[in-house]
Formats: sequence, structure tokens, C-alpha cells
Amino acid sequence: MANALAQPTEPVGRHQRRIRNYLLDRRFQLKYAAYFVCIAALLSSGLGAVLWRTSTMLIAQSQELVRLGQAVVDEGHKVSRVVEMNIVKEYGDNPELLAAFKDGDGQYAQTLILQQSELERQAAALRAQHLTAAYVLGIALGLFVLFVGIAGILVTHRVAGPIHKMRRQIVEVAEGHLHPGGSLRRGDELVEFFEAFEVMVQRLRERQEHEIAMLDVCIEHLAATASEAELVPLRELRGDMRATLDS
Repeated sequence: MANALAQPTEPVGRHQRRIRNYLLDRRFQLKYAAYFVCIAALLSSGLGAVLWRTSTMLIAQSQELVRLGQAVVDEGHKVSRVVEMNIVKEYGDNPELLAAFKDGDGQYAQTLILQQSELERQAAALRAQHLTAAYVLGIALGLFVLFVGIAGILVTHRVAGPIHKMRRQIVEVAEGHLHPGGSLRRGDELVEFFEAFEVMVQRLRERQEHEIAMLDVCIEHLAATASEAELVPLRELRGDMRATLDS
């Protein structure tokens, strides 16, 4: 019986989900979707904090290199001036030595300036990349949290769908309407529980059909001795029981 009920009996087109129907049980689905979102937000915040700290440390190190490079350039200028003053003082009668020193010192100073400019350029590029990465990371993590929230609604929908359907059938059974509720949609959860519920409804239906058959036998036996007026309550009871099966 359970295997038979597990097979879809309705056209596939009737099982198509609509966006408005994904929140069948708002309280249940939004509650657990909020749990998923909170967990994703905590993980994203932790990851973002680690990446931000690492990037900030890299920028601080690049700034320190720029500062040290500038200190080297400044110190080089001071040393050059001191050496030039000593050459003038000690070797004033040798202008070729002074000229050679100035030429070599100029090239060295130019090399330091170029290296310092390259360090500053790299530091500026690293700061720009830091800001860009921060924006991209923020957007990516925000989209990740949003995706987790939507996924939470979709996942809980697979549970809320069968529960919603069984709740509706329970109300119908309580009102006396014993008819199969159909099959679940592909991908829904709680399949075994739903099949057990369908088996219960089917057995209640079979039991009531058996009771109707026995009631028909009783009416037939009483028809020979009882008046039609006396049989009216039994016939009405039989009609009501039949109506719950046919409705």
C-alpha cells in the first residue's frame, strides 16, 4: 500500500511551485531561515575580520617600508654633505676628486629616489587594492548571507509543504471526509511519514466502507419486519457515511 501511494498520480504540471507558495508556513520557515542567516552572518563576519586584519597589516608594513626608505634617502643626503665637506676641506686642491664624488653621489641619490618612488607607488596601489577588496568582500559576503537565507526558505519548504498538506487533510478527516490526499511533490521531505498518514486514511476509508456494507445487510434484514419510517434513521446514517467517502 505504501509503495503504491509513493508513486505520483497527478500530472507533473500541477506540482509546479510558485514563488508565492514557497512560504507555506511563514513562522516555521522564517524561523529556521533566520537561524541559517545568523550562522552565515557570523561566519562571514569572522572571515571578513580575518581578511581585513591581514590586509591592514600588509598596508602597515608597506607604510613602514616607505618610511624606512625615506629615512635612508634623508640619511644618504646627510652623509653626502658631510663627505663633500671633508673632500673640500682635505682635498680642496683636487677638483677632479670632488667632481668624481659628486657624479657618483648623484647617481646613487637618483637610484635611492627611484627606489623610494617605487615603494610609494606600491604602497598606494596596495591601499587601493585594500579598499577594492573590502568592497568586493562586503558585497560577496552579503550575497552569500542572502543566498543562505533563500536556500533556508527553499529547504524548509520541502518540509513545510508535506506538513501543510497533512494539516489540511487532518482537518478534512476531522470533518469526516475520508479521501486520499494525493502525492507529494518531487523533492519533498517526510515522505515516509506522509505515506503512513495516507495508509491510515485509506484504512479508515476501508473500515467505513465495511461498516456501510454491514449497515446495508442490517437494513435489508429489518426491511422485512420494520416499517419504512423505522428504517429512515438507518438509511440517513448510511447516506451520511457514504457521503463522507464520496465527497
